[in-house]
Amino acid sequence: KVMDDKIISYIQGSLSPKERQSLLEESRNNEQLRQALIHQIECETLLSLHPTNININEGKRHLHIFKAHLKTKKRLKAIRIILRYAAVLLIGMVSMWFLSPVPKLTIPSPVMQTISVPYAQHCQMTLPDGSKVWLNSNTTLSYATPFIGKRKIYLCGEALFEVAKNKNIPFIVNSKDINVEAIGTKFNVRSYADIPIKVTLFDGIVRVSHEKEPNKGILLTPNHSIIATENGFEEIAFDKEATNWENGILHFQSMSLLSITKQLQHYYGVKIIIKKKEIMHIKYSGKFRTSDDAAEILRVLSRINDFKVSQREQDKQIIIY
Repeated sequence: KVMDDKIISYIQGSLSPKERQSLLEESRNNEQLRQALIHQIECETLLSLHPTNININEGKRHLHIFKAHLKTKKRLKAIRIILRYAAVLLIGMVSMWFLSPVPKLTIPSPVMQTISVPYAQHCQMTLPDGSKVWLNSNTTLSYATPFIGKRKIYLCGEALFEVAKNKNIPFIVNSKDINVEAIGTKFNVRSYADIPIKVTLFDGIVRVSHEKEPNKGILLTPNHSIIATENGFEEIAFDKEATNWENGILHFQSMSLLSITKQLQHYYGVKIIIKKKEIMHIKYSGKFRTSDDAAEILRVLSRINDFKVSQREQDKQIIIY
């Protein structure tokens, strides 16, 4: 805009000799300025030949047209420069796209997750697929994330599973080389070190098999329980209250004293010795709070049959005699 005003001032003769000289020298090095100056001089020459050249309003109109003309030329030049750079940038981007190696699809490496529940405690958790799991005392659960192809869970202890439905990704609980496979199912697995695996199904269908012989498994339907034996699987009486532990209740249903002591050892982390052998196979039924300790539960049972209970706190040992 300053240069436009200088050109107009030059034509009108209002520039000082020094300013005129400076403008002419600058036009020698600036082709755009030189052309603009020549164009304006030609316009003024033509106007001097026109009979109404003294019309002030006409002069103002031509001045406005001239300024608009200069602005349009500047805009067009700027647009041409921008388009030139944009074309170069686009060519570079396309070249990089064609020449760059195609990135490979990376599958995240599985990461093993392990949850352990201490003695005399139990907890509830949700797996990444939305399945819910209740873990009993002295239980360890492991699984690899993310779930790819299958949802395989490794169990040592006891857990109740409420499986999120996904027919494309089977849900498998593995313990002691036994697989329990389910889709959208609620079931309980008890698998401590010194007792046979027990599977209890509440809802849906599960397939139980030895890992080395997957084709020789059996289908378990709701309200049924089985245990794993050396010869395969054996159906046992269904206990609908088998998972009362998740509500803080220990439930014994027609269970021998030997079996009860094993369950108490698993839950409380104590060692129980039965010295009075003749009472080992006497059966008991009852419910106890998990907040009670093992010795107190045994003392309650001792009132039914005549035996005594002693406890050594220093080594967590209970003796029945």
